[in-house]
Amino acid sequence: MKTLYENPWFRVVQDGRYHWIVEDNAVNGAAVLAQIGDDFLLLRVKRRPHSGVQLEIPRGYGNPGESSRACARRELEEETGYRISEEQLSLLGRLKPNSAILASAVDIYLARIDPDTQPGPRDNEAQEVERISLPRLRQLLADGAIEDSFTLAALAFLFNRGEQTTSAP
Repeated sequence: MKTLYENPWFRVVQDGRYHWIVEDNAVNGAAVLAQIGDDFLLLRVKRRPHSGVQLEIPRGYGNPGESSRACARRELEEETGYRISEEQLSLLGRLKPNSAILASAVDIYLARIDPDTQPGPRDNEAQEVERISLPRLRQLLADGAIEDSFTLAALAFLFNRGEQTTSAP
């Protein structure tokens, strides 16, 4: 196996005729679906490889020595301004975003935020942080308006975990 390309975020490796991407910091990376009362937070993010704006949940690489739970907490605060404790997070599942070409697997969490919590400052990664009701979220799913694999996986984990969200399906 040899490395064909490398940058601070990933490397492209080759083993015979097969190529894949290794994201070393994805090992402890995380994505987090945030629920505030009956609403969920989604980011409107412009991603260069895709046209238009994507609806996504906060996510990111872990820092060296950081747990995925700590990463989820940090990413939520950085991208939405909402500060929570790690106890407000519950693990929904783990996602391998593209098992054919990416060697990464990322933990996905649910954050339950008190409705009275006010957000602080956030970074500028997202163009907007939007609160979306559960019925509207379900409609966005039905309309195909959510295409991000992390967000789709988080919602699949949530809707299939056996507990009810605060609003009826």
